[in-house]
Amino acid sequence: MRVLITGSNGLLGQKLVKIFSSDHQTTGIDLQIESFIPEENFTYQNLSIFQTENLAGFIYTLNPEVVINTAAYTDVDGCEDNKESAWETNVEGVKNLADLCRIMNAKLVQLSTDYIFNGEEGPYSEEDIPNPVGYYGLTKLESEKEIFESKIDFLIVRTNVLYGKGENLRPNFVLWLIQKLSNKEKVRIVTDQYNNPTLADNLADAIKESVQKNISGILNIAGSEYLSRYDFALKVSKKFNFDKNLISPTLTSELKQKAPRPFKGGLKIDKAKKILTTELLDIEKGLEYMK
Repeated sequence: MRVLITGSNGLLGQKLVKIFSSDHQTTGIDLQIESFIPEENFTYQNLSIFQTENLAGFIYTLNPEVVINTAAYTDVDGCEDNKESAWETNVEGVKNLADLCRIMNAKLVQLSTDYIFNGEEGPYSEEDIPNPVGYYGLTKLESEKEIFESKIDFLIVRTNVLYGKGENLRPNFVLWLIQKLSNKEKVRIVTDQYNNPTLADNLADAIKESVQKNISGILNIAGSEYLSRYDFALKVSKKFNFDKNLISPTLTSELKQKAPRPFKGGLKIDKAKKILTTELLDIEKGLEYMK
């Protein structure tokens, strides 16, 4: 199978490159000059998903059978300040990919998020009605709509709170917390935001199984444990042997963040559990794997 992975230098992108290149012809694109990870059976191109003409020429030559789009503007607060850039990447970029997949008769696997929901009644199933509260969630919802309207074969994978280790990454929540606690810095973590955190390696395995089984439509793939961000932080401190007293509870309102957040977010994974053999990990297993 010929697979194109966009955003291949990101956390999930790196994991996907490693597992797909083991037995598929795999190509990655991202904004950096070089790939962060060398893998056999893997080629890399410095290319953006919203550079329409360059992207089209590249994809025509590559002729992929599957395109997995992990490229996104994911800075939730940054999306409020840089709406044009967020829209360009999260919506226009996805439209470009969908248009090219239609022409090339390729399947598009799009990564989405629980931030498309308002967080009042989570966790959410694949059938629940989206209603984002911030601009990041809005752009991710609009990207889903672009895919629906494109009439292509697609799989939208919704996930949330990705964590894990990779090369040259900006810190995800767990890496940020480990760094802070390693330096014996005190941190305030919110008690009123709920999700089911997802190990990136586990998500990549589940995506590969979904692609190989040719699953289409919408599928929630996330961790199996639903808890507050504060309780998640306590589990991280315990697993990595840090002082939990450095972690103090706070409320989202006290952090005065630019973008509104869903409080009861997260995703129901009953459908994925029925159709996938990949075990979706709880916090203990995910952190143990990462450790």
